[in-house]
Amino acid sequence: MKIRARAALPAIGVLAAAALPATSHADLSAEASTAGQPHRLCARTFDRAVDAYVQTTYDRDSDGFAAVLHEDVTAIFATGDVLYGKDQTMDFIDRFFAAPDWTQTFDELTREVRGCSTGFVLFDSVYTPAPDADPEPLVIGVTFVFERGRWLALHNQDSTGPAIGTP
Repeated sequence: MKIRARAALPAIGVLAAAALPATSHADLSAEASTAGQPHRLCARTFDRAVDAYVQTTYDRDSDGFAAVLHEDVTAIFATGDVLYGKDQTMDFIDRFFAAPDWTQTFDELTREVRGCSTGFVLFDSVYTPAPDADPEPLVIGVTFVFERGRWLALHNQDSTGPAIGTP
């Protein structure tokens, strides 16, 4: 299965404003050149977490998928079914990944990261339960949080797709 993805929108970093003591222009230039580094690093590690989410789904890698989930993850399906916590989510994922015939595509619509705090990615997705089954278009939104140096999926929301009114 080939994973399709559009070019991601530029990551958006939000820096908290802080009062600075009086400094020379040279000092301000040095400060400005390094102030965004932690946020750029967080954006790059966010990209890797999103890639892991997609790739572990494609590979049906339960252990790898579990590594991307927050302990308090919530998953809501287009049917209205809700999974609370990593244990319930992984019980579903283990059964889902064990089914041999399904396919799923991910067409990224938007990606945003807010410093080293939260990130969000939105996909148009087509899930096909079996080769002879009708495809099911979905919109999947995943919210990540940054904890202890890692991005973890805190909320996964599936809705009937395709997406309407995205940027």
